[in-house]
Amino acid sequence: MGQQPPDAVSANGNGDGKRPHAVVIPYPLQGHVIPAVHLALRLAARGFAVTFVNTESVHRQITSGGGGHGGDDIFAGAGSGGIRYELVSDGFPLGFDRSLNHDQYMEGVLHVLPAHVDELLRRVVGDGDAAAATCLVADTFFVWPATLARKLGVPKYNVPNV
Repeated sequence: MGQQPPDAVSANGNGDGKRPHAVVIPYPLQGHVIPAVHLALRLAARGFAVTFVNTESVHRQITSGGGGHGGDDIFAGAGSGGIRYELVSDGFPLGFDRSLNHDQYMEGVLHVLPAHVDELLRRVVGDGDAAAATCLVADTFFVWPATLARKLGVPKYNVPNV
């Protein structure tokens, strides 16, 4: 038999009895978001509070394509207590064709999306309902989460193709 995983509350290491809080930010392409969803579910099952950040456009792809439960939360019905699902704009309207305008979209992902994520995390981590983030889990395709993690004062973990 395998060893039991450590209790996430004790893994927090600060003795305050609060659950550790992971912010998960996948690259805004459906093939990256779905594995990140699985990671978020595993973190929640291990006792983490999780804030999962998705873009409005990818959320729309997932929920309109029959891959989700519809509605506002892709974690609904997954027994995902402890996961806060948040949407941000990638800087383009939902009708914008990201595949036809790939270069323009990539510029937005590099230069506009970080500001939207930063604003979201200031609000989420600053409100009374969410614990301060204890780590940032980001897709290795991103460059800017290291700066964001420094601003939040938390470690950042790059996860390949999350």
